[in-house]
Amino acid sequence: MGELPLSLLVTALALVSSAAGVQLQQLTPANFEESTGKGLWFVEHFSPYCVHCRRFAPTWEKLVEACATEIPSVHLAQVDCSVHGDLCDVNNVKGYPTVFMYEDGKMLEEYKGDRQLDDLKTFLKRFVKDESKVSIVEVDDSPPPVLNTKGEVLSIHDKATFDSTLEKGPAFVKFYAPWCGHCKKLRPTWINLAAHLQNKVTIAEVDCEAHGSLCASQKIQGYPTLIFFTNGVRSEYTGGRRLDQLRAFAETASEGRLHPLHSDAELAQHVEDHDVLYLFLYSTSNGDIIKSLREASIPLLGSPPVYTSHSQELFSRYRVPSSASWALLAFKDHDADKPAGYLHGLSGTALGSMKPWLMTHRTPSFLELSSDSFQSVMNAPQKPLVLIAALPGDKELRNKARSRLEQLSKEWKSRTDGSGEMNGKQVVFTWMDAEKWKDWLKTMYGVKKHHEDEDDLDDIKVVVADHSRLVYYDQDASGHKMKLTSSQRLFATLQQATAGKLHYKHSQNGVERLARYLNHKLAGVELYVTAHPFKSVLFIVGGIAVVFYLLFRWLGSGVPNDRDYYKSARLD
Repeated sequence: MGELPLSLLVTALALVSSAAGVQLQQLTPANFEESTGKGLWFVEHFSPYCVHCRRFAPTWEKLVEACATEIPSVHLAQVDCSVHGDLCDVNNVKGYPTVFMYEDGKMLEEYKGDRQLDDLKTFLKRFVKDESKVSIVEVDDSPPPVLNTKGEVLSIHDKATFDSTLEKGPAFVKFYAPWCGHCKKLRPTWINLAAHLQNKVTIAEVDCEAHGSLCASQKIQGYPTLIFFTNGVRSEYTGGRRLDQLRAFAETASEGRLHPLHSDAELAQHVEDHDVLYLFLYSTSNGDIIKSLREASIPLLGSPPVYTSHSQELFSRYRVPSSASWALLAFKDHDADKPAGYLHGLSGTALGSMKPWLMTHRTPSFLELSSDSFQSVMNAPQKPLVLIAALPGDKELRNKARSRLEQLSKEWKSRTDGSGEMNGKQVVFTWMDAEKWKDWLKTMYGVKKHHEDEDDLDDIKVVVADHSRLVYYDQDASGHKMKLTSSQRLFATLQQATAGKLHYKHSQNGVERLARYLNHKLAGVELYVTAHPFKSVLFIVGGIAVVFYLLFRWLGSGVPNDRDYYKSARLD
């Protein structure tokens, strides 16, 4: 081998030790296996010919210095591939610089993130074993409690039994009345549900005629009311009442746990399997973060599912800021390329923001609006605008309209950078069976019955509903009916609607709106009285005192006193 040029020799020396006080450990074929055979080793394979290696050298130096105090359990070393090419070939090095993480002689992962100091330290901390990380895994893998061992419906007769039942684990409770026809119809299904969920979920019932105070404490307004209780959270079930629907809901809700990703490749398959999916990326061993996520996800009742990962590759793929120690991503409509929403765990991000964020992003951007999905869409916490296309029974036209509607939802999603939001308002694209829901569509939005001769996409009736205000839009700014065929015109209409610049119509008449307004005010008064009983009593007593005082003054002013009577009786 010939002698190296002087400039190359100087560069190599600079890569090996470019600053006084920082010891850069070098590995060779003679000591590589022995050194990396015990503990964690982060090893850079470089070449002095490589421009990227020279640029990376100062950062590597700072990393060595920082790890000596911050992450002492990780050893950092280098292999000069221009000198030890055979060792680099054995280690499957394809380019420079290549950095591998080893543990006890086994290569765990190649670092592919940004070559920034914070990103590198975050990556290293993932592999440091500590008690908090171990406890997190143990909690996730703990087996669920064994409930409903007899596979029978539990009848609850008092509050003590009710409370103790909920403390044991997930419980699905039916609140009913013996005279209720729907309750009688549901009874055999409820019995079968208890049998199918034996050893999994408590299936219970409360007779509200016999135990009115218990039902009143749960604010039961109608029968039957089905409520799922778990971990101190109550969620009313508003879906279908077939056995398969009830069973699927209860099984998913009872799991309600976080699902760790075992590989990055799994994510695409999970996104394909779910209309909505959450991914939690974290790079810290702080147990409070996982605990907060688990508590925040309880109201989801397992749907959408929440997957977790600490993969640096996923951090990089979805461009999570290096200053964020965690990130929540929402994937919708089977699209794993671009998240529909994200929440980054920056220094100013409160852990309490997880729960409202999860509840806000749980709605797909395209779906059928039916009795099963109505509550979750129309009464969603983010109060979305819901585009409703009334699809006819004709199979060919229906399929054509559905495809067009799905295409429009994707275009809107792309236009809004994946979020589906514009002007702070989310838009959800839905379709309804025009024949099945013809009466409701006509009453709420004035949608007339579809005629057989209306066989074109332009004939599909379209409205945009703001159900939180019971208003809707059925025309664009020019007064024309909305149509699925013109995306440009439709999107301009949606933009105006989200900005509050489009004329809307009411779903209720004047009398209904007045009744709703008064009911809202009375509900506000009831809420204030419940929250401030002492103040309310003072206001009521004070009001009564004022009324009596004014009555006394008014009545008293018309009664003459003795002196007036005496004077009036005199002739002079």
